Amino acid sequence: MTITLFDKSAIEAVNWQALTALLAAGGLNQREPQQVEQAWRNSTFCWFGYHDGELVATARAISDLTWASYVADIVIAPAMQGRSYGKQLMSDIVKTLLPCGKIFIYSVPEKTGFYQQCGFRFLTTGMVCATSESLFKLEQQGYIR
Repeated sequence: MTITLFDKSAIEAVNWQALTALLAAGGLNQREPQQVEQAWRNSTFCWFGYHDGELVATARAISDLTWASYVADIVIAPAMQGRSYGKQLMSDIVKTLLPCGKIFIYSVPEKTGFYQQCGFRFLTTGMVCATSESLFKLEQQGYIR
């Protein structure tokens, strides 16, 4: 069983309300549809996964197309998890981005084990700079110490 994956060339067909709902259902916080659209349109790469016509997976990446790419907002609809859709999506992400150098990922704490299975390793030098409010939220959610 697989999902049908589309890249950024399919962005005009995206239902931004559905994508926003998918992100929230996947635990990636409630966001405004206009900001979600702006983030995906400004990303170098995008992935949209459909099962029977329904949007059930997404991810996006920014890249310099030479040395490094950053992957964010990877989500599979909770009802569709456990069917290898995440592995299918990550396989396509890695195949697409690895020729562009290192791939960095920003993950919710409870999914790091999954990304390790996909070949990712923990960095000892990863750091973040943000507003005091954002840093507080990141600390409360287990992203930083």
